[in-house]
Amino acid sequence: MSEPTYDRSVLIAGAGIAGLCTAIGLLRAGVSVLVLEQADELREVGAAVSLAPNATRALDSLGVGEALRAVANRPQRAALKHYRTGEELLAYEMGDVMAARWGSPYLQLLRADLHTVLVDALRRLDPTALRLGARVLGVEQQDGRVTVETAAGRYTGACLIGADGVRSAVRAALYGDGAPRFTGYVAWRGVVPTRELKQRDLDPDTAVYLGPGRSLLRYRVRGMEALNVVTFARVDHWTEEGWSLAADPRDLQAAFEHWHPDVRDMIDALGRHSAFKWGLFGRAELPQWQRGRVSLVGDAAHPMLPFLGQGAAMAIEDGVLMARALAQGHDVEAALACYERVRHGRATRTVTRADAHGLRLHQHPIDADDGTPLPQDDFMEFDFDVATTPLNV
Repeated sequence: MSEPTYDRSVLIAGAGIAGLCTAIGLLRAGVSVLVLEQADELREVGAAVSLAPNATRALDSLGVGEALRAVANRPQRAALKHYRTGEELLAYEMGDVMAARWGSPYLQLLRADLHTVLVDALRRLDPTALRLGARVLGVEQQDGRVTVETAAGRYTGACLIGADGVRSAVRAALYGDGAPRFTGYVAWRGVVPTRELKQRDLDPDTAVYLGPGRSLLRYRVRGMEALNVVTFARVDHWTEEGWSLAADPRDLQAAFEHWHPDVRDMIDALGRHSAFKWGLFGRAELPQWQRGRVSLVGDAAHPMLPFLGQGAAMAIEDGVLMARALAQGHDVEAALACYERVRHGRATRTVTRADAHGLRLHQHPIDADDGTPLPQDDFMEFDFDVATTPLNV
């Protein structure tokens, strides 16, 4: 094999949320990084994202808080609603109430806007830190270094962080644990211009409509300009080719035919605006993320169902903590082991809690009136501060 074409202290595979947060944290600490992104151009997939206080607190520690708040909405109230009647079944305050309790706000924004904030921060710190078209083809560890073979060339560094998602090539190189498994959920999602809705005065600004085996989440993004709409349904099989594809409006309308008029209004608008159908895929828990000088963050380590709104938050926390561990300046393998000791339990618990909350939502006997408690989040994840949690464990 030819000599490596590039040398950086830390190599990061993937320029998604986890990879960018890792890179920003390391660069702010004076550690050289190179982010290897398989795409030829940066284009974040996904409609919108919720950032609970634990996530915004972590992003503040990376110095992107002001830019983040400039493009995000700060929801004031949320409710769980009956799918047919629209009745509020339970509600809770957000806005100033959450900010006062947790010391950091709950924000909602387009995923593309979050991605732009992170990419801009990375490029301000080091314009050369991102390499596009660098799909990982192989990983080799030798003589205290890691070499990564990519479609753009070979790169070497002190360690490699796999931040390349649920279909991670780095995870495959480490563990060879096969393809992700279908979790039993299908989602339709997209962003609807508010002007396209018949009912524009949506109260509260965040709501989940709960029905038999299905749910619909909606919240505003970009001020009052647009509405993020995502629906979930329990199904037995995913038979499509690929895991994300353009949605058929007829499928959407049939799935929510007997729901409240406000829901059908959103569904009709969603069908007109590039809605996507997603199969939600996951993986079995890995007992260990690290092998030598290679470790995993985000969905590469612990893919998570979206029912606690913590998927992006866990990726952000991973990145901040990984950067803190590596920036200590100690032995690289010891630093990766330190990261894993602090993160593995928290991330695994959150994955399990998200699975359980999804089942509570979609198996709830909403029309039975049998006294089954309504599914609600206890916000347990919000307390964690990844920027200050001790590393000496």
